Amino acid sequence: MANFYVLVSHHSQDNGERDGFYFEKQLPDKHLSIGWGEINPFGKKSDKIKNDIILHYPRYKGTNNPDNGGKSLVLFCSLKQDDIVFIRGEAKILDTGIITGLPIYEHGNGHDNDFDYCTKVPFIPLFENKPLKKATIDIPKDIYNKILHDGGVKLVMRKINENIAHQLFKSILDY
Repeated sequence: MANFYVLVSHHSQDNGERDGFYFEKQLPDKHLSIGWGEINPFGKKSDKIKNDIILHYPRYKGTNNPDNGGKSLVLFCSLKQDDIVFIRGEAKILDTGIITGLPIYEHGNGHDNDFDYCTKVPFIPLFENKPLKKATIDIPKDIYNKILHDGGVKLVMRKINENIAHQLFKSILDY
């Protein structure tokens, strides 16, 4: 049985960089990816990853980023074939992808030699020829809060249940 996830395409919120990263890097490469390229997350628990993030990225010490990164990397590494991922961009759902293989980590081998997005997983987009670009503000508030926040904190990646995924699909497709 497939699991359902929501993933932010890129950590930056500058000038639509999230949208561009998905459409210019991840979609053509057919690999979703997650940052923290200095961290090989496989075989590690969230707390260990969090401590590794603080060690390798000291500028984030004292922020929510190490905790968020630890949780998100663990979830990303748990992806398996046929899981469904809703890809978030800049205040919108950009696409939905089906995972087609297992996640891998290749240090220094992100998209186009981007050294930060080295944990990747192959996927196929459901709407490649017609990107969704559904504004998150247009998603009903009860679904919006369940896919974007956890205790008031926005997460890079989160797992959602099947019921929420169905409601999200309905909202995205407007039926």
